[in-house]
Amino acid sequence: MFARISTRRFGTLGAALAAAGCFMLMVLFPEGCKEGAAEGMNLCLSVLVPSLFPFMAAAGLAVKLGLCRFGGKRLPLLPVMLLSLIGGYPVGARAAAEMYRSGQLSEAQAKTAVYCFVCAGPGFLLGFVGGMYGGEAVGLIIYTAQALSVILLTVGTNILFRNKETTAAAPGFTPLPFGTALVEATHDAAVSMVSIGGLAVLFGAFGGILDSVIPNEEVRRYLVSSLEVCTAVRLLGSCPIEFCAFAAGFGGVCVHFQIFAALGGLKINKLLFFIIRILQGLLTALLSHVGLRLFVRETAVFSTAEVGKSGFFGGSVLSGAALLTVAVCFLLSLRNQHGR
Repeated sequence: MFARISTRRFGTLGAALAAAGCFMLMVLFPEGCKEGAAEGMNLCLSVLVPSLFPFMAAAGLAVKLGLCRFGGKRLPLLPVMLLSLIGGYPVGARAAAEMYRSGQLSEAQAKTAVYCFVCAGPGFLLGFVGGMYGGEAVGLIIYTAQALSVILLTVGTNILFRNKETTAAAPGFTPLPFGTALVEATHDAAVSMVSIGGLAVLFGAFGGILDSVIPNEEVRRYLVSSLEVCTAVRLLGSCPIEFCAFAAGFGGVCVHFQIFAALGGLKINKLLFFIIRILQGLLTALLSHVGLRLFVRETAVFSTAEVGKSGFFGGSVLSGAALLTVAVCFLLSLRNQHGR
């Protein structure tokens, strides 16, 4: 008991010191803080809200209508995986938390989804990352490597939780009427976007402070890259492609906090989550390296001319095909339900 109380007090003291340190840095470097926050706000309004909000609302709508049950008992996590691979982070984690709250997933299943289904969207990898390196082929290789790493980590995490309950907590889930589901899904997505946008602005401000504090460009580049994935890809664009692949798999600390904000009452082991993110980054980088060796004879080089032509989360043929596949699965699920 004493050890537990001491650990709790130590954690509280550490958090208080960290908060005080951040406050002091904001006071000492106001210009860097302001510029970073402005950049974070611009990122939120121009990238995060247009790209994430529709997918988050659509994912919430699919969950509330019961459309994410087409995986059945054998593949209950398949719908969440597809939503994550299509929508990007943190859509998968939000869908898993919503399905857990509504009783469509057990706690162990929801935790597996949160630990493993942290993915960059196809538009980001094919449009932006592929544009930096001269073509969608590089983005497609990284996207495929990321999908394979997700599958491998899911298998490993299932083995880790093999002794825990795997059935849904409340199998009597009742889908909501379309109008009610649409309103609730939009409201929930808007609330989540406020948290996500606030985190983007906060981490942007912290990145601006780091630009003022750390004089060494290389150290600053890799430190800032660990915080936010969009900034990471921009800063690492002149590095080997595997560095960008790791950044996409890792996600960045800002994305991690966005996922934590979307979980609600679902509790996870944050240290295990962070370790899995590192493993996913390494797996994505390794598999991307293999894919580049097999399918790209000449390593693509960074091209700033192409970046301006590619939106951060622009559409692609792959993302459209994936969305069509999910829509077909949803329609088949509805037909099967009516057939019964």
